[in-house]
Amino acid sequence: MAFMTVDKRGRGTFPEEVRRELGLDSEEGNLVILEKTERGTYELVPATLVPKDQFWFHHPEMRQRIDAAEADLRAGRSTRTETPEDAQAFLDGLKS
Repeated sequence: MAFMTVDKRGRGTFPEEVRRELGLDSEEGNLVILEKTERGTYELVPATLVPKDQFWFHHPEMRQRIDAAEADLRAGRSTRTETPEDAQAFLDGLKS
């Protein structure tokens, strides 16, 4: 069990062992989400910000599409073309 004190301004410092277990390094600015549980307590969740231009990648629908594409590649369900013209012909064939 570890304890943390909080000052008048609401600031606290996690004990070193807790920071290590949460994967928080010594750099300032580490983010931790305080997620309220069903029991009314809070769970600490280490977090990182995602730049807006990369947010699409983390959408659940996009993650499903990427996972499916990676599974197809692992299973050998892919087509390889050698030239840009071959690639264009292949894409045109998909349209019809």
